Amino acid sequence: MTQSELQNILAEAVDRSNILIRHFDGTVEYWTNGCQRLYGWSADEALGRNSHDLLKTKFPVPVAKIEAELLANGSWQGDLTHQHKDGRWLLISTDWALLPGEKGSAPRVISTHTDITSRLAMERELDAGNQRLRQMAEELERSNEELEEFARIASHDLSAPITTARWLTDLLATRHAQQLDQDGMTCLRQISSSLERMADLIDAVLAHALAGKGAIAAQHETDAGDALSAAMENLRLDIATSGTVIESAPLPKLLIRPQALTQLFQNLLSNAIKYRRPAVPPKVEISAVDEINQSTIEVRDNGVGIEKEWFERIFLPLQRRHGARVKGSGIGLATCKKIVTRAGGEIWVESELGVGSAFYFSLPRAPTSG
Repeated sequence: MTQSELQNILAEAVDRSNILIRHFDGTVEYWTNGCQRLYGWSADEALGRNSHDLLKTKFPVPVAKIEAELLANGSWQGDLTHQHKDGRWLLISTDWALLPGEKGSAPRVISTHTDITSRLAMERELDAGNQRLRQMAEELERSNEELEEFARIASHDLSAPITTARWLTDLLATRHAQQLDQDGMTCLRQISSSLERMADLIDAVLAHALAGKGAIAAQHETDAGDALSAAMENLRLDIATSGTVIESAPLPKLLIRPQALTQLFQNLLSNAIKYRRPAVPPKVEISAVDEINQSTIEVRDNGVGIEKEWFERIFLPLQRRHGARVKGSGIGLATCKKIVTRAGGEIWVESELGVGSAFYFSLPRAPTSG
């Protein structure tokens, strides 16, 4: 390629670019086809005109301050607002560079112009969308807080009459049993059983509400092994009477508050004990798989198992696979999901009928070094 051909290519490239050259006072000396496409003014219309007047330039700061910086540094960069020939306003990112004039003459300015109007519109739309999402999140948080407060109040207010009803039922059974026939005693036992289930349900609703009160995720790690030990201690009587065997591999430290992790283990172990197979001693095996920023805990049992169509439903409140045949509230696994989700993790189940179930939950942990 000859020097002449190279110069022609460069000249064509410059002409396609949004470049203008003007005197320091703003008089346009060179106006490319790129500027014509950007602003609508032809070179014949622009040459000799003051660029600031032609484009109705709006400066972010007084122009005298910009010119002082240009003279001091030889360049200036910033965003300007210019008006198109058809009246549209454009936001322009511009670079000014000072071109020294000949001896005794004023310097000239070469400037490149990039239209960022659409980008700014997208940024504003994105900001507006983010603001709407923040407002929705705040409203959802307020709604959750109101629901949790309602659940706490309702649980407290319902506990009192149930306690009274259970006391009266026990009193009737002890003092007036001889005055009741077999049907009466059956009804009395059914009433007592129903009141007990209602009390358990209220306790579960309250526990579910309290699981969402305050932060669950933590900056400091909780030893999952310690949380498991605390859960086993809380269930010591159930474990002993059912003959449950619990085996655990070494467990990691997780970014979650100790009380929440203990409750999570306690609910899963309680389910494994309740939903055991007849004449088969319950066995629970607990293990963990570590990744860079999270760990996945597996709680595997040898219980009755769960049908595949129930894999999602069991994590919803009041969804009970076995109904009233097995004592429970139908809220324990929903509370587990609430705890794990609020701590930034996930929970799921894999199961086979007549073989057992494996519950998995992943939670954040501190990144491993090295």
